[in-house]
Amino acid sequence: MKVAFALYHRALVTGVSLAAEMLSSAASLRPRQQQKSAPFEIKLVAPTLEPPKVPAGLKLQPDITFSDEQTFDTIILPPMWGNPMSALHQAPEIIPWLKKQYQQGAQLVATGTGVIWLAESGLLDNQVATTHWYYYDKFATRYPKIRLNRQASITAANGLFCTGSINSQSEMILYLIAENFGQKTANTIETHFGHEISKSTQQPFYQIGGQVQFDESIALAQDWMKRNLSTPITTQVIADHCGLPLRTFNRKFKDQVGESPHQYLQKIRMEVAQQLLRDFGMSVQDVAEQVGYKDAYHFSTRFQKQFSMTPIQYRRMVKAKIYNP
Repeated sequence: MKVAFALYHRALVTGVSLAAEMLSSAASLRPRQQQKSAPFEIKLVAPTLEPPKVPAGLKLQPDITFSDEQTFDTIILPPMWGNPMSALHQAPEIIPWLKKQYQQGAQLVATGTGVIWLAESGLLDNQVATTHWYYYDKFATRYPKIRLNRQASITAANGLFCTGSINSQSEMILYLIAENFGQKTANTIETHFGHEISKSTQQPFYQIGGQVQFDESIALAQDWMKRNLSTPITTQVIADHCGLPLRTFNRKFKDQVGESPHQYLQKIRMEVAQQLLRDFGMSVQDVAEQVGYKDAYHFSTRFQKQFSMTPIQYRRMVKAKIYNP
């Protein structure tokens, strides 16, 4: 897997650093022989080899320029601080580079204001996309051919991924890790980095292949599940709440989210459990009840299966990271 981070004026360092650490950590978990035979590579690409001006006065040293003839599997476009238009004028060579990389098979991941590069390239025309909420109106006016989705925090269409924020980007990186290194590795990375990522209040939305449009009934179902985690929930109850027949609801949910309602419910229960274990001094029994498990043993078994450690072990690991620099 060869990954490139595009660098440009006002690019946010967090849009590079966290994603790079997650990806490189995932790659390092592979067997040694696999690491040697299929090395993982990250490159920083910029208009010149001079570090571009980024916030906080930090310097990111480019490895190569956009004129270098290297191809990548994945290209990540970080968000920019402030108005992104100035960056467009300072690095016009990014546009043809992105088009060429995409034509050669690279998947492109853009975050927040970084989505403007995909929009300017024309690659998002007639495709679904999202961006930072602050730029919704300006984005919709400037790019009328793009189907802007204001409900989604993540969109995907034909290898073009857009995320609304750094948190959503981290969710997207976990998705890429699962695709390239397996779900077990993704679970491990989420366990070790999850406490450093605030969960987005928006609805994650993967639209693989650009075939399915965002359905408000599915967003309603996701929101209802999150607000009723401590109560008994069945798929039939959720379908009734959305006003859909059970079979229609199950099909729509799987198409929109990429997993069944039951799988999604179990996932968000575990995510909330992580937050409660990390941020509150609740007993395991209390945490279990808050996320819909009456039996602490059953909850602990599920948690260990998901994260390869018990709730108590997870709490100790997180506290150790927080208090032991």
